[in-house]
Amino acid sequence: MNPQQLTLGAALLWATLGGCAKTPAVERGDAAPATAPVYEAMAAGVLPPYRSVPNLRGVITSIGASTTTNLVARASTQFRRIYPDVRLQVTAGLTSIGPPALLEGRADIVPMSRPLTAEEIRDFRAKYGYPPTEIKVAADALAVYVEKRNPLTGLTLAQLERIFAAAPPGPAIETWGQVGLTGDWADRRINLYGYGPEDGVNQVFRQLVLGGAEYRLAMLIEPAGSSIVQGVAADPTGIGCASIFFLSRRVRAVPLAVAEPPFYEPTPENVNAGTYPLIRHLFICVNRPPHLPSRAPAAEFLRFLLSREGQEVVASEGNIRLDAGTVAQGREALDRL
Repeated sequence: MNPQQLTLGAALLWATLGGCAKTPAVERGDAAPATAPVYEAMAAGVLPPYRSVPNLRGVITSIGASTTTNLVARASTQFRRIYPDVRLQVTAGLTSIGPPALLEGRADIVPMSRPLTAEEIRDFRAKYGYPPTEIKVAADALAVYVEKRNPLTGLTLAQLERIFAAAPPGPAIETWGQVGLTGDWADRRINLYGYGPEDGVNQVFRQLVLGGAEYRLAMLIEPAGSSIVQGVAADPTGIGCASIFFLSRRVRAVPLAVAEPPFYEPTPENVNAGTYPLIRHLFICVNRPPHLPSRAPAAEFLRFLLSREGQEVVASEGNIRLDAGTVAQGREALDRL
């Protein structure tokens, strides 16, 4: 995927054409560090409303993963309605473009579809003397897609490993009959669709399902989640993994279990309950020197995302809002920005 340059105004046009959500009401007043009652409310499962600050202006440069950048663009349309003098400049592409931009100081915020790797954190610490700050801004279910007429009722992670891994711990699963389908399906070979190695979903799935092992060479590499889903939709024998964000009417998401039934669907309720086994978070990473308070536009944008109104934006277009405890962790980090 070629990086795309966007402005906040372009993001606003995108939202207008796509049908943006109603502008959330915000509380006005000078922002201050979260008080004890705010954290008590979050402990009770209630997200705090956003409190705007006066005279905020400037430019936020964002470079990072296209999946999380999609969320950033949606949130920016609402953010600019609160702060018309703040502009967002966006470069979106593979997850791998973000960490170097953060390291080199070319980005104020870096949207990520996976956590930073140990090597990326090590390189950043070596240059700055402290680690980068990673803020969770949304949850996501990695859905395993099949064509909508496929009668498969569910899969375990062990079965997924035997389907996708180049050298699984047990016999490789190569036909649909090996996962219980009968009749005409029994002898049909399973065709695999997936991301390339630089993508965050490829890396998360590899760790959660394959234990860090290699994918089968037969997997067809696609450049984006939408093309993985389109490939499966056109192939009755296909299977692929992508964010639940890309669910369409021509495919269905297979219920999953860790080791044995019951199987769980990739719903927001099952993600927040922790019963669906393939969960990841979407992050925004920033360079935060310790003990250096800041009211910069980038920090304020993150505060908006971790508010009641910001999480409404998260949930409005297919992402999954965070639970109150995770929001509290992010706000505690932001209170030091």
